[in-house]
Amino acid sequence: MTDPVIVVGAGPTGLLLAAELALAGVPTVVLDRDEAPAPHSPGQAVNAAVMDILDQRGLADELREAALPLPGAHFSLLWLRPEELPGPPAARGLLVPQSRLEAVLRRRAEELGVEIRRGTQVVDLGRFADSVSVRLRTADGEQLLRGSYVVGADGADSTVRELAGIGFPGSGWTVSGTVGDIEADFADLSVQHLGAHYMGSGGVYSGAPAGPATLRVITTTFAEDGSPGTPVSLDRFQADIEELTGRMLPARRLLWAERFTSVSGNAERYRLGRVLLAGDAAHSFYPLGGLRLSTCLQDAVNLGWKLAADLAGWAPPGLLDTYHAERHSEGERARLALDAQLALMHPAAGAAGIRALFGELTRLDQVNEYLVKLVTGTDVRYRVDDAGEIPGAADLLGHRLPGTAPLLRTGRGVLIAPSTRAHAAAGWADRVDTVDPTAAGTAPALLRPDGHVVWAEGAGDLERALKQWFGAPR
Repeated sequence: MTDPVIVVGAGPTGLLLAAELALAGVPTVVLDRDEAPAPHSPGQAVNAAVMDILDQRGLADELREAALPLPGAHFSLLWLRPEELPGPPAARGLLVPQSRLEAVLRRRAEELGVEIRRGTQVVDLGRFADSVSVRLRTADGEQLLRGSYVVGADGADSTVRELAGIGFPGSGWTVSGTVGDIEADFADLSVQHLGAHYMGSGGVYSGAPAGPATLRVITTTFAEDGSPGTPVSLDRFQADIEELTGRMLPARRLLWAERFTSVSGNAERYRLGRVLLAGDAAHSFYPLGGLRLSTCLQDAVNLGWKLAADLAGWAPPGLLDTYHAERHSEGERARLALDAQLALMHPAAGAAGIRALFGELTRLDQVNEYLVKLVTGTDVRYRVDDAGEIPGAADLLGHRLPGTAPLLRTGRGVLIAPSTRAHAAAGWADRVDTVDPTAAGTAPALLRPDGHVVWAEGAGDLERALKQWFGAPR
C-alpha cells in the first residue's frame, strides 16, 4: 500500500475521514483550494449525533470545554421535547462555531500524520483499474498526484463529482440568507435577537453566542438573492435583521458577514470505481438544526474503516460497496427531512394550516420521539441481514449502542463478550478488540469500527457476523 488516499476538501468531512484513515495506518493526503482555513464559517451548532461520533474518537470533551449546550431540538422551528425520550439521555448538542470543530479535527489529522496541502486546485481526474490520478494547479504550476482512491469532500459544488460525471438531482429548493458575527452587549439584546425563530414573514432568524460579546446571526429567505460568499455591510445586515425581527439589533460593530445559498440535492451514486463522494459533495440541503453536519460526519466514519479494510486486504467481498448502500439512502432521507421542514415554512400563508396541525402532532409522545431522533441524527440504523429470534436483541442490530464510545477510541471493531465467548474472535484479533460485558456495562454485542451493532447475544450467529464484516480469520 504505497499510493495514498487523496481526500479533496479540508472541511469537517474531509478532515474526519482523513483522521479515520490515518488511525488505521492508511497514508492520506488532503487537498484544498483555499490558501488557509476560513477564519469564519456559517455553522454554529453540532447536534447529538455529531457529539456521539466525536466521543467515539475522544474528541468530544475538547469541544465541550468552550461551548454551550444546545437549548433543545426542533422540527421546522416547532420545538420538541428531547428530555422526555425513554432510555438514558443522549449526548447533548453544542453551540460551537464550525471553525472550532474544524480546528480540532485538523489537529487530530495532523497528529496522525495526514498531509494537508492548501492552495491546491484539482483540475482533472484520471481513473485506472488499480489507482487514480489528479492533476493539480498550484502557485508553482501544475503537477500530477497518484493515489489509490480519491474522495470528493469538496462541497456542494464538488469538482470531483463534476469530473467523475456523477449527477446531482434534487428538489429545486434554493435557500439564501446572510451569516455573520456581530459584536454586541448581550444585556442589550431583546428576546427576538437570541435563539432561533420562524418569522411570520416566512423567514428564519437565528442568534447565538459565538464568543465573548459576539453574536452569530443567520437570516434566511426562500429565494436566491446574491452570490454566495459576497460580503455584506452592517447596514444591509441590519436591514435583514429588522425586516425579520421587527427590531434593529444594538450592534457595536460588524466583525464579518457574507451571503450564503443552499441547494437541495443528492448524488446519483457515492461510489464510482475508485472515486467516492462524502459530505456536501454527496448530499446538500439547508443547514437547519445540525442535521446536515451530522449526515456529513456519519459519511466519514462509515467510509473510513471500510476503505482502510479494502487497502489492508482483509475486507470481505462487497464491503466497500456497502458505503453507497448505507449512506445514499441516509443522505436522501436527511435531504427530504429538510425539504419537509422548509415546506412547513414557505410560503408562509400557504404553510400556516399544516404548520399549526403539525405543531399539535408533535405533542404526541411517539411523534416527538420520532422527530427528535430524526433531527438529531441519532436514529441511523443500517441493515443487518441475520436478525435472529429474540426481538429485544434483534432491535439492537444496526444501531449504535449507548455508552460504548470509550471502547471505540482505536478505530477497530469491538466484541463485547464474556471470556467464554471472546475466544470466538481470536482469528480476528488484528481487527477486533474484546471487552468483558461487565467492564463495558452493556450486553454482549459486536460493534463495527463506526459503532454500529452487527451482532447481539441471541440475535444471529457471531462467527457469521465476524466474517461478514471483518473478513476471513487469520
